[in-house]
Amino acid sequence: MLVNVMLHVQTSFVDPDLLVDAPGWSPPYFVGPAAVALRASHHGATVAELGGQVLEGWRVSETPGALTYDPRAATAPIYRQSNLGRLRLRMSAAHWESPQLAGRWCVQPGDVVLNKLAPVRAALVSPAARRHPVDGNSLIVRGLSLSTSTWLAVCLNRPEYEPLLLIESGVLRRVGLGTVASLRVPPAPAVVDALSISLRDLLDDLLLVSETVQRVKDEAAQVAAATTGRHDLREGSFLDCESMTSDNWLPASVALRADQSALAADLHWVPIRDLATAEDRSRLQSAPAEARAVRLSDVADDLLVGSAEDGAEAGAMPGRVLAKPLIPGEVLLSTLGSSFRVAYVDEGVPANAFATDGWARLRFRETPAAWALLLSTIPVQQQAKRLAVGTVQQFVPPEALLSLHVPTPERETRERWQRVVERHHGQRRALDRRWNSLMGALARAFDEVHRPSAARHLRAHEVHQ
Repeated sequence: MLVNVMLHVQTSFVDPDLLVDAPGWSPPYFVGPAAVALRASHHGATVAELGGQVLEGWRVSETPGALTYDPRAATAPIYRQSNLGRLRLRMSAAHWESPQLAGRWCVQPGDVVLNKLAPVRAALVSPAARRHPVDGNSLIVRGLSLSTSTWLAVCLNRPEYEPLLLIESGVLRRVGLGTVASLRVPPAPAVVDALSISLRDLLDDLLLVSETVQRVKDEAAQVAAATTGRHDLREGSFLDCESMTSDNWLPASVALRADQSALAADLHWVPIRDLATAEDRSRLQSAPAEARAVRLSDVADDLLVGSAEDGAEAGAMPGRVLAKPLIPGEVLLSTLGSSFRVAYVDEGVPANAFATDGWARLRFRETPAAWALLLSTIPVQQQAKRLAVGTVQQFVPPEALLSLHVPTPERETRERWQRVVERHHGQRRALDRRWNSLMGALARAFDEVHRPSAARHLRAHEVHQ
């Protein structure tokens, strides 16, 4: 019996003009989200035709003797892939320093910086960003107008365009210079001119507000920097009898208690248990409507809880969540010693926010934000790492966190820090509302250009199935 195989094969006709515009003839270009981007950009221009120059980041090695070795790489602040968010740079403490280098791989206002490895993220550089270099795993698009660079960054952050950058990249899924230069984007709608100015100003405001809290973080780091010597167990060390009063006699634990005793005796540091109480750790049995879980990844270096990065919606509630909702004035400590984080819960926290059990919740008697600043310093983070237990030694028992020692600056200093952090959190929440509104406007502009192409693609798919 003969069977007409063609009746059982799904087919789709591709416009010959699209075959010419596509970077290749791989079928994924003409189906799914990539097809929407390809059709919308049919009458557009490539990045190179728009005047964009694609540059590679600073390819340098910190290893002496390597061909690309440069001693400056060990100390100079560098924007790495982890510092690239969607449309904005994620600054770390080192990036607030003055630039130490100059070169074509240093960012300039109006640049679009994207990472090479999937998933692709593209950030727009604003005038307030420090002009540090980007590393060799990133690309820079330079020479475009503000409106064009904004529109390009919006497109690069959308799932419709990522396949066009990665389909031909092979197993590593890396974006190449030539691929970005030949990427074709549709003409930007007129509304992007005004939106690009708003985005530039908002990026500057976000950086300036973050810089204010970074200054007090630097002050707290200086207060915590004066520390006593740490026992080095690799070379042998005699420990006093008072440090062996616990059930845990492991050398690392005994050495930590000895160091904490020295901090208390020499520098008048005090354990957290003398300053705060721990909240109950009972688990939530059933999540109320519209409840939101606060995970470790939801808190950045600015101690803020509840800031939705790039307007992302909260995901499903995980199974291990603490029972009581967050209360303003609380301080959250991460129980993950390898990624120690601290958060201060301000008045603007959502009423339906619940902490996952990766957090320990503390209630300080006064100036909680100031104590949160001190808990985020490196000496305290090092104590937390030494408290970690288990086979891989990552997690700290919540009750053990109460033994962390912190310095005790003057009450006047702590109150000033408290006011700065409170003001920063209020400003950040206002800026985040502006950010979400602006992202909605840019998304509507993107859909205005790409929705007709998506509709044509779906109709063609239904007709030719």
